[in-house]
Amino acid sequence: MPLSIDLSGKRALVTGAGTDGIGRATARLLAEAGARVAVHHMAEPAVAMALAATTGGVALQADLSDVEAACALPHRAAEALGGLDILVSNAGVLLRKPLAETTDAEFARVHAINLAAGFALGREAAGIMRAGGGGGRIVFTSSVNQWMPNPGLVAYGSAKGGLMQLARQMALELAAENITVNLVAPGTIETEFNRVARESPGWRDAKLALIPAARTGTPEDVAGAILFLASGLAGYVTGSTVTVDGGLSLMGMRP
Repeated sequence: MPLSIDLSGKRALVTGAGTDGIGRATARLLAEAGARVAVHHMAEPAVAMALAATTGGVALQADLSDVEAACALPHRAAEALGGLDILVSNAGVLLRKPLAETTDAEFARVHAINLAAGFALGREAAGIMRAGGGGGRIVFTSSVNQWMPNPGLVAYGSAKGGLMQLARQMALELAAENITVNLVAPGTIETEFNRVARESPGWRDAKLALIPAARTGTPEDVAGAILFLASGLAGYVTGSTVTVDGGLSLMGMRP
């Protein structure tokens, strides 16, 4: 009999699911596995509501650069779903600027959304899971830039590096309570996130020259890894990063 992942009865929150990318693909896949999924968005209400209608959940708007909004979001999801078993902290922003041109405000905003919001979401979700008594799964969407520095990514890369260590610290503290904390580290994934960059002449050829798999990734590639980490199959996996990059990071520096 084929092995399948069954998330029936599980309640999940996926952030950053309003745009065409990893969050949306993940919400769909978790729902296909049987979970009810609360869909977070920043400013895409129609898209998020349509997606939530297919996931058995609800669409929730929040500006995650606002720490109070980030703290409240898991509680709003738990209230709507009757509890919370899975958090996929996926929302993020990308800034490409040289060090000398990156302002304090830009650096702070990237860290607020990519790192501080993850802390707030994870802490509050863990409290809800702890109170529920059934354990839980927390998955952060990071990046290969958590360990691979690239020119122009001083704000983004440092935030993702901090997110990696945040997840490891959380995993250590929550392991005894059956709450796992892991990361996925995507490489070059074609999403709305990098649409502008993809429109640059020569972008694809330059990227493919660096990827041993000879193709860029899809949101579904990353969503599959998240599904595994959110499932019972990964119950003994915590504090780990699943790299989804077609071998890109094998060509560069990685600890």
